[in-house]
Parts: sequence; structure tokens; C-alpha cells
Amino acid sequence: MTPRTTKARSAVAAAIGAGAILVAGCSDAGQNAAEASASAASAEAERAAASTAEQASAAAAGPYAVGRRTINITDAERGGRTFPADIWYPVDPATTGGAAPVEYSFLPGLGYTSEVALADAPAAEGNFPLVVYSHGGGGFRWVATFFTEFLASKGYVVVSPDHPGSTALDLLSGAAVTDEANANNRPPDITATLDTVLAADTDPADPLTGIIDETRVALTGHSWGGFTSLATVAGHSNSVGTTVPDDRIKALVLMAPYSEPLTEAELAKVDVPVLVVSSTGDQTTPIATNTEPVVELVPGRPLLRVDIDGGSHNSFTDVCTLRDSVAANPNVPAAVTAELDRGAKEACDPAVLDVEVIHEITNTYSAAFLATELEGSSEYDDMLACVAPPQHAICTVVP
Repeated sequence: MTPRTTKARSAVAAAIGAGAILVAGCSDAGQNAAEASASAASAEAERAAASTAEQASAAAAGPYAVGRRTINITDAERGGRTFPADIWYPVDPATTGGAAPVEYSFLPGLGYTSEVALADAPAAEGNFPLVVYSHGGGGFRWVATFFTEFLASKGYVVVSPDHPGSTALDLLSGAAVTDEANANNRPPDITATLDTVLAADTDPADPLTGIIDETRVALTGHSWGGFTSLATVAGHSNSVGTTVPDDRIKALVLMAPYSEPLTEAELAKVDVPVLVVSSTGDQTTPIATNTEPVVELVPGRPLLRVDIDGGSHNSFTDVCTLRDSVAANPNVPAAVTAELDRGAKEACDPAVLDVEVIHEITNTYSAAFLATELEGSSEYDDMLACVAPPQHAICTVVP
């Protein structure tokens, strides 16, 4: 064998060896990539399962029975402006005191009996976070019991005032105020409500004394109530006057908010965590002109956006329950029936999206968000990261 032949054979052997190593390396790399992909898919599935479980926990009614009482609020700083407010609060299911179910009544014959709340039941022992709810234009203090009763069962004290000049009765009776007056009235209504409720909480003679943690306060609202929530945190100026911020608010939950009256500079002052829930079918406060500015301009974080695919503006209220409760009552004034029908036209149409679905999505995300922001819970981290959101919910964590 010549040296040349030996060298050739050595070269061939080396090439074969290198090829074998290369093939083995590619095989290992492919196997590693497949294992990494399987591991990532498994982790993703685990997070999706965790999020689904978190959603079920958040959606479930809480461990408390629910009490409700009505108080009157007088704001001496605004000439004695007076208005009622409802308070829903946790009750120990074992000690309801034989309280009767609440009768929600808008007008004689116009209302319904609650399936959840008990009138003036004794409050549970504890120190609970406070949530304030602000109704929309043409609403009233108990227009969203799907939300207020639910939160009370979860362990929150919830208070909701009427906004004089902006209630359903005001609209029907011709007593409604202008939009600018309404915008100027509403934030101080919230401040007066907070002042009254927190003062009562320190009064040993008050039936609900000692149950509120004044350091944990959230403000929520629908439509004009969404404006009210934002303006109470930021302050607002118009031709009627200027309102000042209330720094006791630690978080906001907005439902189909009406943000158009707020300037860019005012929205830029909202520096608390925000959850905004909107409906893609909303023609009253469309997402493009009311939710988008909040998402783009509010600096508060976390900022969680949930768009519900379907529904309408009034889907975030009890309008369907109220309409159905008076449908067979011949004594209800025609003007009231017409207004209810108008408000319920789209909200109660199952073809749009069942209102119960919208209520559940709203309650689910609100409960998880408030537990996180007011109670420091980490129980809902995956769902609030928008992992595997429920059907009809388009969830976005705004960076």
C-alpha cells in the first residue's frame, strides 16, 4: 500500500466520522428542540388550566350572605345637597337575624324582590375593603345589583349613591341637569359619600360601625359612572367649575366608561390601577372614542382591558331584570315602560349576547382585579395575565 493510498483512506475515514458526528449532532438538536417544544406546550397547558380554575373561583359567589341598608347623604359644602345611597355588606350566613329579602323599588309597583340581599341584616365581623359604585346617566343606585350584591358576598362593603339630576326619575320628570352640570356634580357626590360612610364607620352607634378598612378603597362605575370614577381620581374642569381629586381611591373598575368629557391632561393624571370592561356592541359609548383614550393616556398600572365580544351599553346593568319584573304590571306608567323597553332593546336580546354572560365576565374580572389590588392576593395571576380568557372575552394587559 502506497503512502498516497493510506492518506486517501484516512481522509475517507475522517469524512465518514465527521459525517456521523454531524448526523448525531443534528439528531440530538432535533430531539432537544422537540423536547423543548413539548415542555413549552405542557407549561402553556398548565397555565391555561390554572387560569380556568382561577376564573371559576373568581366567578363564584363568596362565603357571605349579603345585607343592604339605605342611608341619606348631605353635603354641607354644596348647600346641603342631599341624596340616598345604598350599602351592601357581608353578613355571616349563620347570623342573619331573620332579616327579610330586600325589595328594590323604583316606583310603586316598579321593582323586584332580591334573591340575594337581606334588609338591614346584622353585619359580619371583620374589616372589609370599600367599593363605591357610580351609576350611569338615567340610572339609579341599585341599577347594578348583579355587581354590588356579588362583591358584598365576596367580602366587600359596597356603597352606591344616587346622583341627583342624573337619575332615571330625573329624566322622566324633566329634572335632569345639563351634561356640564352633571360632570361637575358627580365627583363631589363620591367624595361626600366617602366622607359620610367612613365617618359612620367610626360611630359606635351606627349599625355598620367598624367594618370598613379606609385604606382599601376602590371606585367603580358604568357609563357616566365611568367618567365619575376617572374624574374623581384626576379632577375635572369645565364651564361650570372645577372638581378636586380624591386621593383615597386606590383602584378603578370601569364598565363601558364615558370618557369623552375628560381632557388628555386629565386622563394623564389617573395614576391608580385600572380595569376597563367594554362591549364591542356598545353604540352609546363606543370603544374607539371612550375606551381607547383611557388605554392610551392613563398612566396607572396595572391597566387591564377586557373587551366583551357582543352585548350593548346597558348590558352592564339590571335593565333586563327590571323590565321583566314590570312587564305584566298594567299600573306602570307608559313613559316608564317605554324607557325600560328602550334601554333593554339590545341589552336583553340573546342574539346579541346573553346579558348573564356579560355579567359573569364583568364580575369575574372585577373580583380578581379587586382581590389583587385591594387585598394583595396572588390567586389570580394567570387570568389577570390574560392567559386563556373565557369565551367572548378579549383580554389585554396594557404595557
